[in-house]
Amino acid sequence: MFVHEFQAKNLLAGFDLPFPEGRVALSADEAQRAAHSIGGQFWVIKAQILAGDRGRFGGVKMAHSPPEAGNLTRTLLGTTLVTPQTGSQGLPVEAVYVEQGCEIDSELFLAVALDRYEKELVLLAARSGGSGIESALADDSQSIERIPLEVDSPPDRKMLAALAESMGLSGEAAETYAQICRSVHRAVGELDALSIELNPLALASDGSLLCLDAKMELDDNALFRHSEYAEIQDANLQADRRFRAQSGYNYVRLSGDVGLLVGGAGLALATMDLMMLNGIEPANFLDLPPIASRSDVADACQTVLEDSSVKALLVNVVGGGLTHCDTVAEGLITVHRSSSIDCPIIVRFAGTKKEHGITLLRNSRIRFQLAHTMSEAVEMLLVLR
Repeated sequence: MFVHEFQAKNLLAGFDLPFPEGRVALSADEAQRAAHSIGGQFWVIKAQILAGDRGRFGGVKMAHSPPEAGNLTRTLLGTTLVTPQTGSQGLPVEAVYVEQGCEIDSELFLAVALDRYEKELVLLAARSGGSGIESALADDSQSIERIPLEVDSPPDRKMLAALAESMGLSGEAAETYAQICRSVHRAVGELDALSIELNPLALASDGSLLCLDAKMELDDNALFRHSEYAEIQDANLQADRRFRAQSGYNYVRLSGDVGLLVGGAGLALATMDLMMLNGIEPANFLDLPPIASRSDVADACQTVLEDSSVKALLVNVVGGGLTHCDTVAEGLITVHRSSSIDCPIIVRFAGTKKEHGITLLRNSRIRFQLAHTMSEAVEMLLVLR
């Protein structure tokens, strides 16, 4: 589960990290009051969306008075911010974070993350940070230092001192850098985070280090240990319709125009691969588990169709477990009766109760094309285009 910047900073408040003072604001008036309360010479107004690279695409603005903070907030709220991480449709800006501004000399990158491939916790550090860091590090992977960490033991002090020196830091700044590394390592463990990223970790003009931004991904499998995350999870799922993990299915919005309703993650990925090989862009990833009910199917279908970019719907299901083909057909019929599915539908059923599912669809008078194989389904999509 990803969290917004203001949520990450709230969760990290007890870990002795040097964050500038900030407030979340849901309106222009709240932003103006926040800037006045925080004080200082200028303020940074940051759009709160579950994606990075906000600064390069208009999501971060500077205000030099509280009224200007309110006016800039007014220009951001209600807009849709598009970055390389949001997809072409972007994400709506429903809140901003008003933060005290500071003069900085340089920007660093620091993160502690779980490396799933190596199955170890690693510290990642680079002498450059800020907007566009992902592409910059991809072009020059040697510029980032990767240090394996023990999960249950704090990072070695000598190692951290050497790392701070390699980052160009000395004296009090180097000591603060080492303390920040230890704090982030501790936070990953105590918060059950998969990653915590501080970018930029800024060296201010007065020589101090400040964590200007924070990204965090929490481990979904550990949510039962953190009842305090429930409110965050509910709020973020409502704010970001690209991702869902509820009602028995997983949904990820993509940038194409063919909606997918598929049984199982493996079949969903295979379907997407076959589409992409034929030049067809899927509008989403969605996998129905083998225990999905009719209402689960209907809810999943409705989620797919809520995306206005969907021009066709491909249903690819192999009946099995408790979710047979007729269950999927009943879910489609439920949606059609309530809101009418008006885009072309291609259905490929196989497995348990295949014929019954097809009969139900035909009797419901839903307009659909029946594909007997995945290749045939893709050919039908190509004709529609």
